[in-house]
Amino acid sequence: MAHSVSAHLHVRISDYDRFIRTVIPNYDTMRTVQLKLLAGRLPPGGTVLDLGGGTGALAAAVAEKFPGVRVEIWDTDPAMLEVARERCARFGDRVRLVERSFAEPLTRCDAVVGCIALHHVKDLAAKGKIYASIHQALRPGGLFANADTTMSTTPWLRDATFQWWADFMGTQGIAERQARDYFAEWGKQDYYPPLSVELELLRSAGFSEPECFWRDAPFTVFGGVR
Repeated sequence: MAHSVSAHLHVRISDYDRFIRTVIPNYDTMRTVQLKLLAGRLPPGGTVLDLGGGTGALAAAVAEKFPGVRVEIWDTDPAMLEVARERCARFGDRVRLVERSFAEPLTRCDAVVGCIALHHVKDLAAKGKIYASIHQALRPGGLFANADTTMSTTPWLRDATFQWWADFMGTQGIAERQARDYFAEWGKQDYYPPLSVELELLRSAGFSEPECFWRDAPFTVFGGVR
């Protein structure tokens, strides 16, 4: 499941943190929600896995907010991990880089987070196995909080949601035609299931009460507690 963010988004890695905020509304809000959720679940000295952690922005935010916590960044993109290495160097061995697919067995942990990463898994059966692996890796009471894109299959609502998304990009100086080109290009590698499908996958993976923690369609923070 190797994945090159630079090739996928056609953006230089050095520009990623700026670019992502021009194409994803509420990007920082989703991180704030994840941190609030973690504050209620992390034990002192706990471990958090950041799946598809990329440039390490989310991992750094976790490590900074929770000084006793260790974070593992799981990613297969060496270019992104190099940025994460530099960003998280100040945390020493509290932040560990793991150049490995999150489809592989995960480390035992107290929480799992992800941000705009798991939608790269287009096969729902494969995604269900990843959710089951997350559930198995979590200690009892552990939290899974995933920030990602969920999209209705109802035609008019799907069309409206893509229009809202394009309208946001317009506020960032991206013309609608360019936004539509982005959607078409990203769709070659990405899949945005309906929220109901994501929650059912989580239930089947063992989460007894999968939850939508926050949403401004199509961007959603969802997950569950083991």
